[in-house]
Amino acid sequence: MVLDVTSLLVINIVNLGVTATTLPFIMGRTLSPAARNARSALIMQAIGWGCMVASEQFVGHWLDRMLSVASVAFMGFGHWLMFCGLQDWLGQRPYRRLLAVACVLTPIGYFLSFDSYPVRVGWTNALLALQLLVLGRACLFPHTTMHGHWRWTLAGCMFVMAGFTAARGVMGAFFTALYPSFTAPHPVNVMAMVATNVALVLGNVAALVAWRTEAEARLDAMAHTDPLSGLLNRRGWDEQAGTLWANHERQDANLALLMLDLDWFKRINDSAGHEMGDQVIRTFGEVLQAAVRRGDVVARVGGEEFAVLMPRADEAAARSLDARLRALLREKTIPGLPVRVGFSAGLALANAHDHNLEALLGRADAALYQAKSLGRGRLEVAPFMSNLSHDYGSSTL
Repeated sequence: MVLDVTSLLVINIVNLGVTATTLPFIMGRTLSPAARNARSALIMQAIGWGCMVASEQFVGHWLDRMLSVASVAFMGFGHWLMFCGLQDWLGQRPYRRLLAVACVLTPIGYFLSFDSYPVRVGWTNALLALQLLVLGRACLFPHTTMHGHWRWTLAGCMFVMAGFTAARGVMGAFFTALYPSFTAPHPVNVMAMVATNVALVLGNVAALVAWRTEAEARLDAMAHTDPLSGLLNRRGWDEQAGTLWANHERQDANLALLMLDLDWFKRINDSAGHEMGDQVIRTFGEVLQAAVRRGDVVARVGGEEFAVLMPRADEAAARSLDARLRALLREKTIPGLPVRVGFSAGLALANAHDHNLEALLGRADAALYQAKSLGRGRLEVAPFMSNLSHDYGSSTL
């Protein structure tokens, strides 16, 4: 059986059209920006290929030029939307400006060089191949926390399509007799259409897996995050702090724990209302997140109680964080709240007498209790030994 390029192209369009049509039912109405961009990219690709097929019916007519230009414009726009989706999933990706320039120049060059088939085909396929290479590169590096084989699958699809697209450009520009039209039955063109169909199906599957991975990550984050403060909740604290404690035991590195408690929080709730209390929690969470170091584990572990576990930190580093947090709070005003938000703190430094994280928490909690009993708004340091009858070191900040 001889494979027909036009038939393969029609199958390609049908695959894209069916996928783009059914995705809203599969993915639902409420989508993340990344999933919405990926779905829109498929729709743009389907429209682009459809315009290319339609243009073949109007060879020699002005509609041929218009539909062809629209085709490469829609394809470029689809590539741009997919890149935006990858950025939403994976974070900032390289060569964003290069892709934008290529997407804009592709239809412009196609229109201006339309009367010269070799220039038009060479220009357009070279820039489309460049766009696909940028997309493939964007799937892989830099690494992010959103892992999965879908990234390698999608990158492979992009690189394969880029290779065949470049081959079409070389044939059209330098071996025009072998590739006189988009539907020329040359073996390379036939293989390119087969590869494109396979790559688009696999690419669609990869995009769906990425969407599922994102949804699972979002649910996991919700399960580990306190919705009011934006910090870890108790469950998230237990997991991440437990990991840091295990690293501390294995490496025997410094580890500091700060327990923080908002001063007079019940009075704020009683006098200003619970909505104002919620705003205080939100504000404190934002300030605390801004004050901690990268790598610190910070959580809301109680109503108005927070914890910061600091790896590779000594007493000076913990005191520096305490001072930094108090300075940021002094600069922060909450509309409708007549008083400044303050806190008491208890600091414990891990040592050989702490047999587990709970022991360290107990010492930090005792130091926090001491800070509150001495008038609040201060930092108290737990004694080195687990025997809490020793004197505390304090600083009022």
